[in-house]
Amino acid sequence: MTDTKKTLLIKIREKGTDEHPHSHKGIRYSNQTKVIIFILTALFCTFFFAFHFNTQKSISLKFSAKPGNIWTSQPLIAEFTYPVFKNIDEYNKDVNRAKENALPVFVLEPSAQNQSTKILNLILSNFQDYISGNPNNIGAFFTLDELKKFDSFSPAQKQKDFTSMNKYIRTFLNEIYRYGLANISTNQLKSNEITIQIPPNSIKILSRDLVTDSINLIEKASKYLNNKLSTAALGLSVDIISRCGIPNLTYSKALTGQSLTIAEQSVARTEGIVRKGETIVSKGQVVNSEILKKIRSYENSRIIRNENIYSIWYFLGSFGHATLIYTILLIYLFYIRKKIFYDNLQISILSVLLILIAFMSWLSIELSTSLPLEFLILLPAFSMLSAIVFDSRTAFYVTVTMALMVSGIRGNDYDVGLSMMFAGTLAAYTVRDIQSRTQMFLSIFYIFIGLSISIVVIGLERSADFTTSLNKSLFALMNSAFSPLITYGLLFVIERTTNLTTDLSLQEYVNLNHPILTKLSELAPGTYQHTLSMAQLAERCALAINANSLLTKVGAYFHDIGKISKPEYFSENQIDIDNKHDMLSPRKSADAIKNHVVDGLKLAHDNNLPVRIIDFIPMHHGTSIVKHFYAKAIEMADGEHINDEDFRYPGPKPNSKETAIVMICDSCEALSRVPFKEKEDLEKAVDRSIKDKLLDGQLDESNLTMTDIKIIKETCIKFIQSISHPRVEYKEIPGEKSETEIEPGSEK
Repeated sequence: MTDTKKTLLIKIREKGTDEHPHSHKGIRYSNQTKVIIFILTALFCTFFFAFHFNTQKSISLKFSAKPGNIWTSQPLIAEFTYPVFKNIDEYNKDVNRAKENALPVFVLEPSAQNQSTKILNLILSNFQDYISGNPNNIGAFFTLDELKKFDSFSPAQKQKDFTSMNKYIRTFLNEIYRYGLANISTNQLKSNEITIQIPPNSIKILSRDLVTDSINLIEKASKYLNNKLSTAALGLSVDIISRCGIPNLTYSKALTGQSLTIAEQSVARTEGIVRKGETIVSKGQVVNSEILKKIRSYENSRIIRNENIYSIWYFLGSFGHATLIYTILLIYLFYIRKKIFYDNLQISILSVLLILIAFMSWLSIELSTSLPLEFLILLPAFSMLSAIVFDSRTAFYVTVTMALMVSGIRGNDYDVGLSMMFAGTLAAYTVRDIQSRTQMFLSIFYIFIGLSISIVVIGLERSADFTTSLNKSLFALMNSAFSPLITYGLLFVIERTTNLTTDLSLQEYVNLNHPILTKLSELAPGTYQHTLSMAQLAERCALAINANSLLTKVGAYFHDIGKISKPEYFSENQIDIDNKHDMLSPRKSADAIKNHVVDGLKLAHDNNLPVRIIDFIPMHHGTSIVKHFYAKAIEMADGEHINDEDFRYPGPKPNSKETAIVMICDSCEALSRVPFKEKEDLEKAVDRSIKDKLLDGQLDESNLTMTDIKIIKETCIKFIQSISHPRVEYKEIPGEKSETEIEPGSEK
């Protein structure tokens, strides 16, 4: 045996002597590292439980009451008189309403009208000079093109138009300045009224429609002067009004801002009072919105009175709350999934998922919005990821733990916790038997169904309005669409950064054209045929007991690849050759047989096979004994003691249902080449093969139940019968020779 093989064999034996994963060395299996992971996870979750930037959020979460829920605690009695505060959303609505009703402020400029009159007098005086035949200063206000339309008029007509223009323009401007001419468009104002500040200390409120601005000045002038002046005089009059119309109402941004501030400050923050000794809520009472206001106002008043509700005991309680939820998952892993529990990499993945869920739950209440952000918590995505990376049973416990964490951080929010648990469970089981990456996108439908059913059912019980349920359903739809994408992305990261192998990765090894299997078929054809038959049998057994059939099948394909090294030492490959073992001692023959495990491990590592597949190579024999050569050694010993350890495989024993199935099927499949006359003989042979493994302790670590073993036994018997049934001996037609009797060349 080479030094490399000896070293590898020693490692296998060390692994076989202590089969629990915690026997491994290094940081990945360090107990100290594991404790640090536990503490950090609990501390992170405690932070999200206890710390909130918004104090009112903390108060509302401290009391888990929600409208429609029943108060299950002892009666809450006020220890002091306090005001009932409005809900923050309700208060903000009142503030917005008050701001909308606050009037924009304009400042009156009294001199503007006088300036307008002076300009009008100059314009009309200039026009008077023109119609009087003295157009010396005509260029000051008019152009010749604007006035040439009057050239054809008689002096009397010109004077008549001038008199009418003078009268109606002054009348119009007086009417405009009676209410005011604003310097901004009044259409951009939200309020229907405005406030006018008249120096020194007077205030006047006017309808916005009475005020004119520079935009509608021309429109009002044209409408007023129409049918009062000739066509030529009308156009010129409108132009004069636009030139001499000086705004006398100036919008004040500063004064308007003060008006908005006063309006906001005038909104009451309270809407009632609770007196000392008054019962706020009784045990068993249904909590409505009014009671909820009183509860939250009570704790808010305690803060105002400088009563510190966040003591060291509060944080210790939050730490305990988070730890209790986390412990549920750890207990399951410790007793049911020891391989995950003792692997710090796997426990870290689950802990990170829990922390991320805690963060998203915390974020859903920290972001100040009325949108149902809680239905964007990606719990279904993490449930799917757990089912793919680990298994559906683990995914269910992870889902329950995450749902409890969501509920706890959101102030015992049972509604959201239940919705997430139901949708997460559906999501996990939809990818239980996933065969391709595109299959996970089918989960969109199931996640949405799970969330929608929960929203509708709870909404009916709480008498929620249709709009609220619709908003929640829309966010649930977004969650359903995002979850498969998030799962796919995280799965890619995990597969590329760790040595964890998912069922999706195993699909790559089902292909019989894999280089190792191709080489096996060429160099060890008998072993290859045994492998194919055994894989079919193992897959059926796995399906029968609800084990991982894909992993079992792939493990069976690669369990005997070590025989590639020396195929001639195994009976199934000894075709037309002498038996090599005839020239060897029993001890050396046993070593040659056992070496296929060591050779298989080396070949698997050289070709970077996943650990989940490599496990099948040593575990399909466990620490069982090479019976034939052990018995032969005893016969040749003449009473000399033979150490059975020299004839045992290095192990370790099967540590899962899948590896145990391959061990059982490996020996049972060989029975298919033994001719049994009666079914009872076959049943006895299969039963004896399995019992030998049970008595030898080979299945002690496999988690197989006696019921599982019984089902496997029955499946093996049916399979062997189906492939080894006797052929019917067909009769020949009288007078014809059989094919074997035809003489060479007679067929020509």
